[in-house]
Formats: sequence, C-alpha cells, structure tokens
Amino acid sequence: MLFLKKIEAFGFKSFAEPTILNFDYEMTGVVGPNGSGKSNINDAIRWALGEQSSKSLRGDNMEDIVFSGSANHAPLNMAEVTLVFNNSQKKFASLEYDEVEITRRYFRLTKESEFYINKNRVRLKDIQDIALETGLTKSSLAIISQGTVSQFVESKPDERRELFDEAAGIAKYKKRKIESIRKLARTQENLDRLNDIINEIERKLPNLKNQAEKAKVYSEKFEQLKNIEIAILIKDIQIYEKKLAELNQEKLVLRNEISDLARITAAEESEFNEISRHNFKSEKEIIKLNDEFTSVIEKIGNLKVKKIAFENQQKNTSTGNEEFKASQLISETKKLNLNLTSEKEKLKNLNNSNLELQDSLKKTSTSLDELNESLGKLGRSIAKVESTLDDLKQKQASNDDLFDGVKNVLNNKHILPGVIGTIQDLISVEKEHEQAIGALILAALQNIVIDSGESAKEIIRFLKLNKAGYATFIPLSSIRPNFISDEQKFVIKKAKGFVGFGNDLVKIDAKYQKAIDYILGTTIVVNNFDEAREIAKLINYKHNIATLDGERILPNGAIVGGSRKLKISSLNNASRIQELEQELATLSENQSTVNQNIKELKKTSEQIREEISQKQSFIGAARKNIEIINIDIIEAREEYRIITGKDIDSQENISSSIEEEILELTKEIIASDNLKEELQQQLNVARSLKDKSLERQNLLNDSTNEKRKLLSALKDKDYELKRDAVLISEKLNTSSTRLVQNYGLTVEAASENNEIEITNEEITRRQIIDLSNEIKNLGNVNLDSIEAFQEENDRYQFYVSETNEVQMSIKNLEIAILNMDNQMVTQFKKVISEVNQTLPETFTALFGGGSAKLIYTDPEDLLNSGIDIQINPPGKKINNINLLSGGEKSMVALSVLFSILKVRPIPMVILDEVEAPLDQANVERFAKYLKVFTKNTQFIVVTHRTGTMENCQVLFGATMQSKGITKIVQIKLVDAKNLVEATG
Repeated sequence: MLFLKKIEAFGFKSFAEPTILNFDYEMTGVVGPNGSGKSNINDAIRWALGEQSSKSLRGDNMEDIVFSGSANHAPLNMAEVTLVFNNSQKKFASLEYDEVEITRRYFRLTKESEFYINKNRVRLKDIQDIALETGLTKSSLAIISQGTVSQFVESKPDERRELFDEAAGIAKYKKRKIESIRKLARTQENLDRLNDIINEIERKLPNLKNQAEKAKVYSEKFEQLKNIEIAILIKDIQIYEKKLAELNQEKLVLRNEISDLARITAAEESEFNEISRHNFKSEKEIIKLNDEFTSVIEKIGNLKVKKIAFENQQKNTSTGNEEFKASQLISETKKLNLNLTSEKEKLKNLNNSNLELQDSLKKTSTSLDELNESLGKLGRSIAKVESTLDDLKQKQASNDDLFDGVKNVLNNKHILPGVIGTIQDLISVEKEHEQAIGALILAALQNIVIDSGESAKEIIRFLKLNKAGYATFIPLSSIRPNFISDEQKFVIKKAKGFVGFGNDLVKIDAKYQKAIDYILGTTIVVNNFDEAREIAKLINYKHNIATLDGERILPNGAIVGGSRKLKISSLNNASRIQELEQELATLSENQSTVNQNIKELKKTSEQIREEISQKQSFIGAARKNIEIINIDIIEAREEYRIITGKDIDSQENISSSIEEEILELTKEIIASDNLKEELQQQLNVARSLKDKSLERQNLLNDSTNEKRKLLSALKDKDYELKRDAVLISEKLNTSSTRLVQNYGLTVEAASENNEIEITNEEITRRQIIDLSNEIKNLGNVNLDSIEAFQEENDRYQFYVSETNEVQMSIKNLEIAILNMDNQMVTQFKKVISEVNQTLPETFTALFGGGSAKLIYTDPEDLLNSGIDIQINPPGKKINNINLLSGGEKSMVALSVLFSILKVRPIPMVILDEVEAPLDQANVERFAKYLKVFTKNTQFIVVTHRTGTMENCQVLFGATMQSKGITKIVQIKLVDAKNLVEATG
C-alpha cells in the first residue's frame, strides 16, 4: 500500500536546500554513510506530525532543527517540512480529501511553529488528532529505530504495554480517561464552589427581598407620580412655548418698529444737527455778505458825491444855458451808453450763468435719480440679507439643520455632561482653503467635541432612553491623534504645489486643537490635481490629499472629484451669520453714504434753484433797465437836436478834463452797482435758504420730539416683553430640566409617550404633592434592590439547577470512565489474544523454529497489567530474556512487532537501522519477511545492510557533497553496495 507520496523539506536540519522525495513504491530504502543525514528523513516525518520533544529529534532544543549554516552556506531562520499522503482509503478518517498535505514551519527568531492541513492554518492538536487516527504516533509501530527495538526487549512489562495499547487502539481511550478524570476532579471542585455560593446567597436573600418590596412600593408610586407629572409638565411646556412664541413674534415686530423709528429719528436728528451746522455757516456768510454790501453802498455814495461835485464844477464853467444844456446832453448820453453797455454785459452774464445753473440742476437731478435708484437697490439688498439673517438665526436657535441626535444633545447641553460643541461651531477656515478643508472634514462637521469617554457614555444612554437619534463624539481625554512623521513632512513641504497640512489650515481654540489633529492630522492640501498625484506617489498613497478645488486622493489610491461646491460657511451657521452681519453692516454703511450724498445733492439742487430764481429776477430787472436807458438815450438825442439843430452822434467827441472825471466816476459807480447786485443776489439766496432751513429745522424738531416720545414708549414695552419672555423661558427651562433630571426624558420623547389627558388640573397638581410626600415618607430606598434581588434569586435558582446538572455530570463521567475501562480491557485482551495467535508463526519464520508467547504480569487487573514475553529459541530454554544476544533480542522484538502488524496493520512504518545487530542470514530473512506486509503497509527503511537493500524496491542515497548539507539522490542497487563498502 502506498500511503506517503512525497516529502518536501527546506531548512530542516541538514536540508539546507529545498529537497523533494517522491515515494512511488511500497518498500523504499534510504542508504548513506554515517553523518550524511539519512536519519533526518525519519526526524522530518516525526516533526511534521507534531513531535514536540527536541531530544526525540536528537537535539538539545527546538532551534537545533533549523539549518545552522556551513562553511559555504549561511544559516537559515526557518525550517519547513511538508508530507503529502494518499487518503483514498480514508486512513485520515476525519478528513474528506483524497490527498492530504501536512505542513509544519518553525521560525528561529520568534520560536513559534505554524501548522497547515491542505494549506489551511490549524493547531498542533489538530495534527496530533489526525495522526492518532492513522496510528502514526510516537509510541506506535509507525516509527521504529534500533533503539526502539532494544528498548522494547529490555523495558519493564509496564512500559512494554504502551506498544500493545497503541495496537489495541486504546491509547485514545486512555487519553480520554485521563481527560475525564481531570474533568471529574474539576467538576467536583465546581460542585463544592456551587455549594459555597448557594450558602452565601441564602444568607443574603431575605434582606434583599425586604428591600425589593419597599423599592417596588416606591416604584409604583414613582410611576404614578411620573405619569401625571410628565403630563402636567408637558402641558405647562406647551403653554410656555406657545406664549414664548407669541412674545418672540411680538418682540420681533416691536423691535422692527423700534429699529425703523430709531433709524428715522437718528436720521432726523442728524439732519437737524446738520442744518444747525449749516445755518451757523450760513449766518457767518450772510454777515460777511452784509458787510461787503454795506461797504459797496458806502463806496457808491462816496462816488456819487464826487460826481455831483464835478457836475457842479462843470455847471459853473459853462458860457450859456444852451451851450451848457447841449454839453450836458452829450455827457448824459455818454453816461447812458456806459450804463447801457454795462446792463447788456450784465444781462449776458446773467443769461450765461442761468444756463450754467440750469445745466448743473439737470446734472444734479440725474445724479439724484441714480442715487435714488442705488438707494432702492441697497434697500432691497438689505431687506434680503436681513431676511436671510433672520432665517439663519432662527435655524441656529432651533438647530434645524443638524442630525436629530446632534440637535437633541445641543438642546440639552445645559444638563448633559462635558458637551463643548460641534466641530462646525468651533472652527473657522480661510476662504481660499474652504473647498479643500470642506472636502476633508465634511463628514465630521457635526461630530460633537466632549471632555471624556465617561461623558459620551452618559450622553449615549440619554439618547437611547429617549430614542433621540445618534451622534458621533470626540472625547478630548481619550482620542489619540495620528500625525505624519517629521521625515515625511519635510519631504512633502518641499514638493511642488504643497499648500499646508489640514490641521494647520483650520483655526480653532488651542484647548480643542486635539480634536482637529484627530480628524485632520494626516491630511495634506495642495494646489491642483496633477500636483496631488505627484505627492501621492511620493508618499506611496499613504495619506489623504485634497486640492484647493475640493478634489481628493484617498489613502491607497482611490480618487474623489467632479463638480461640487463645498463651503464651510454654508454649513456653519455661526460663520455664515457673521458673514451676513458683516455684509449687512457694509450695505448699511453704503446706504448711509448714499443717503448723505442724496442730502448733499438735494441741498445743492435747492441752492441752484434759489440761485436760478434770483438770476431770473435780476435778468428781468436788467432787461427793464436796458429798455429805460434806451428811452433815455433817445430822449437825450431828440432834445439835443432841438437845442442845436444837429445830430448828437455827428458831433466831435471833445471832452474836458472835468467831463472825463465824471465819466470815470460814472464807470466806477456802474461797476460798484453791478457788484452790489451780485452781493444782493448772494444775500437773497443765502437768506432764502436759511429761512427754508429754519422752517425745516422747526419741523424736524417737532417731528423728532414726537418720535422720541413714541420710541421711549416702544422701548418700555420691549423691556416688558423681554422681562416676560425671560420669566417664561425660566419656567420653560425649569420644566424641561425637570423632565430630563427626574425622568431622563426630552420634551419630544415625553410628548410622544404621554397618554394621560388632564381633565382637572387642580386635582392633578394636588395628587402630585400627595404622591411626592408619600415617596418622601418611605425614607431611603435602594432601587437597585429589585434587580439585585431578582438577580440573586435567579442566581440561586441557576446555581441550584447547576448543582443538579453538575451532580448528574459527575455521575455520567463516572459511568463513562467505567465504560472506557471495560472497552479498554476488551480491546486490550483481544489484541493480546490475536498477537499470541500469530506470534508463534512469526517467531518461527524469523528464528527458524522455537516458540514465543505474550503473558500478563497481572491477569486479575488487565487494565493495568504489564506484558512479558515467554520465548524458547530453537534448541534453547530461556528463563530471562536479557540473557539473549543483541541479535537475538532484536529478532524477538521484530517477531512481536511483525505479529502486531499482522493483526493491526498501519498504513506506514519507518524502520531506522533496526536490523543492524543481525547477522547476514537473519538480515536476509528479515528483509524477505518484510515484503509480506507491503500489501497493507508502506515501509521506509533506513539501512546499512546489503541484504535489506537488495529487497527494497527503490533506494534513496543520502550524501554530503558540501559539508553539513544533505543531498538526496535515487541510486541503483550496485551503487548502493559500493557506497556501503566504501563506508565499510
């Protein structure tokens, strides 16, 4: 029978190179000189099948089985042996495979072994169990050496019995019996401990029972109180919430009114103050203009006096009335022409100025329209931002955008231990890094930072009790952040496109930095995707990388990307509110600036209109003056023609020095009159604007006083609403806190589970007081005693039941041990009987005659009896087996061993130089007899003897071409003989 198909060895003892032995025949010989390592084949088989004794493997310790090196070969750190068996006849009864591969590895450094069956990792016990199924065990016939043969003959009867136990198949029963006896002892110990526990529980139960009954009364009353008080608290909370909502809505409307009124009042006050400042400046300007106007009038008066003096002088020097009259008309005409020229120039300037003012007014109106349009846009933007801000603030207050569990934790933060806040509320991120950090931290934004794991335990219990959702917690006391090593950081910082490490780019209070280090400690931010890929290759795809656009490369190489805009501020209401408030402040500032510009333009427009009005008035006067002057010129010409009979324009213009002085004075007077008119225009405009300002100021003063009174009344009402809201909030908070502290319930959970309808609130509140007093009168109550009593009582019943089971187990074990004893006696007796039937024949075949018999040393106690051998070699009578020669002892042992093999065949036997003591004739007899068994047993024979070699079907030769390293070769019989003769 071919059972062992192949041996593969590497690193085992002298097998320094991978070695494979294929077994194709039932009887294989292994030959070689001493020290060549041929016995290492036997050791390799024993070791792979679970041998634990290093001495049995011819070593001092298990490390000796690993190749230790030679002059030309370095030592190895691992030994490995694989055995491949043919299991078609199911010799390994527990394995369904037709081929079984058993592997054992040993590592020198760790001093640990690994075992495999068909490449599946198993335990040593599993290997030993399947070896036991086939009889391939240490004390069986499977591995027989020269020492085993000698030991069998020379050993004591009790020791010799082990071989027959293996043959009888009772070794496994003995093993089970020993285990059963140990189990019986442990079971008896367990029974003793159980009895001690039962006695201890019996002493505790009465007191626990009394406590439990008191606790039950307390629990019943507490449950009654709980149900009605929860119903009352819910009703109160609903009323408080409704009233608070009404107050908040009223406060919101009132605050909008106050805000609008305050803004209008402030604007009016600002305008009033601005008018006051402007009027002060206007007054100074009017005084200045008045002074200038008075000065001009004085100048005109002085000029006129001088002119009159020269005119009188001119009159005194005239020669006659007609001549004087004619001269006077010429002078008057000149003066009229001067006035006419002046008036025309004045009219021209007035018209030009009026056109310029009209153009300025048009531009100012256009600018006012544009500013009013901008003001409208700003107003709409402010309204939109305010609306969004109100929504966000309301959402933040209600936590509507949070997961249910997170929201319930934050809503009850004041009564739950160790709650600090969510990640999204604790961090801030620069705008340029938002996409990258958003991609890295998105899943953790609603993680709740807490102080410790104990707090997390309490909060989770609260959430479970109320079915209030779930949350992820980051306990600062126990989290262990991971970081990128300093060496890798140095390399990453030098890489192209590196922006920063995630935990460095997020701002957070230093005392919470550990939380961000935990989440982002091994993350990297880079500029773009291509640079991210390069850095990922550089660090062997070990860490999480994000680009500024939010693309990611995950550890081990997965990639996340596409179109998705992540914005931390949109996920973080506090940050978004801050942004909107800043935006609102900017818009309000712009609105204020635009309003101020509008006021300035309106003032400018009003001044321009006033100036236009004055200009138009003076234009009319100028036109009237020109008309009058023209008439006066015509009349003077006519009068001159009547007096002189000549045309005044045809006369030579001969002027006296006096006349020239008069004309010069006339010019000055005309110029001063023009200046006086300009000053008069400016005074008229300034006075008109001041009058209007004073009128507006008076209106503003009256309006502001009214608004201040109304604003004060509204603020008083707002204070009252705040006070009422604070009182109701305190009541609401007290009721909510009482629900959680007394009953561990959130308002939502209490509302969902409440089934009591309050019909008479007064009676219900009285019941609450009565039940509270009854509970108080019970004194100290141990609520745990109910559970403790139940647990102890259950333990008592359990241990009583266990005691019964243990007693039954002891009885069953005793019966099992008795049955095993009977089975072992039966099988042992049977195998001895069968061996005794075949032993004479085997003995005769090996000795060439004589007889042999196995006998019990104690026939009355077959379970423990040793085995002795009674032999009679041909022509001898032996009373003591030790008197036999070494060869005879070996023949006796082999006779018994072969007899056992006849009645109890095993699939494989390894014979290690067992025929060494035999003479040549007995060797040949032994080898030929061995062939009888090859039908049922595969033999591997390690031998030096030619007679044995000649009867083997194939030979393996063990040599050491390199010192210390075994090499196995298949050799022919003639080569084997030469090898043996060479080793002589």
